[in-house]
Amino acid sequence: MAAMTLSRFALLLATIGFKVITALPATTAAQLYPEVIPGPGLPSLASLNLTSAQLYTMPSPISSISLLNRATSFQSVCGPQDAVYVNVQDIIACYHYLSSLNQNCGGTTFNQGDTMCTAGNAKVVDSCHSDSCSVRCTEAAVSVLWAINSCTRPDQSCAGWAQPSGNGDLIVGAINKNYNG
Repeated sequence: MAAMTLSRFALLLATIGFKVITALPATTAAQLYPEVIPGPGLPSLASLNLTSAQLYTMPSPISSISLLNRATSFQSVCGPQDAVYVNVQDIIACYHYLSSLNQNCGGTTFNQGDTMCTAGNAKVVDSCHSDSCSVRCTEAAVSVLWAINSCTRPDQSCAGWAQPSGNGDLIVGAINKNYNG
């Protein structure tokens, strides 16, 4: 049997009633990985030589024993309700962004709820319980990691609030970006 070229094979399939797709559209990184958007005043991904695709494809974070044993005045919580849960991969992308920063993050106004990062349908926000509060972004990332490790459901949805060490007036939440409660 003679070798058949791809175009002749496609023509043969078309003549007997098969639909032939000749080219598939190219998939870009932007289509595969939602955009990671830093909060106001935080460095851009470009300034850190990062891309959204990199933040989504970094290895999943693993908690350390110190994270589990730290004492805070706030009782960390999951949720608190189904409306705030979101795909954990979006939260992990924000975790990677915050853990890459060497600066302070956090609220500047009482209970304002500043956004530190948005990715896909997730956002990482703070809730400040004094006139001004901030914490190292890496500590905010540890609070996000608590939510990832403690609040991820079997369906891979996640939401939670935890207090970073270093500031008793600040609480960090990893929640659905559409939640305004």
